[in-house]
Amino acid sequence: MKIISVTDRKNCIRPLEEQVELICKAGVDMVVLREKDMPPEDYLALADSIRRICARYETEFCINGFTDIARDLGVGTVWVSFPSITESGRLDFPKVGVSVHSVGEVDVAENLGAGFIIFGNVFETSCKPGKPAAGLEELSRICCKSDVPVYAIGGMCPENASVASDAGAAGICMMSGLMAAPDPAAVIEAVRRV
Repeated sequence: MKIISVTDRKNCIRPLEEQVELICKAGVDMVVLREKDMPPEDYLALADSIRRICARYETEFCINGFTDIARDLGVGTVWVSFPSITESGRLDFPKVGVSVHSVGEVDVAENLGAGFIIFGNVFETSCKPGKPAAGLEELSRICCKSDVPVYAIGGMCPENASVASDAGAAGICMMSGLMAAPDPAAVIEAVRRV
């Protein structure tokens, strides 16, 4: 099962670079820099720093949203929202992830070049308070429809990783589960045991 760490500097228990280093050292598969509220110039500096950390550990690095910055830094993996890709059209990157929220969006995303799909929020999550969980049945429908890997996001943790996998997910995305972890290696190891 692939484990994707999604950053959240505001809820990180250490300076973000330190936490990302621990997460990469522990063997996470991908780090997604998802700091949507940052001014582009600050995001660029942080992206360059996180990219270098990921490179040291041979961890895949993904930029969320800021496709111009990804181009500037030579980052080949991006993750964009469904509205963003439907507006921009096919993106010229080696690997494009697209967030979807319904089965109907899967074909559209794939036709626009999605190489992976992110679906959620599967469970209730503190990141989106009040937003009801989409649930495992909908995750299963998305996975059955998709021709590319689907990663579950939203309330994912070692305790529910196996049910996401059983529903067809290729892996999970974890935000607070890794950002707030005193020992990210223990969390990643627990998911690997699933």
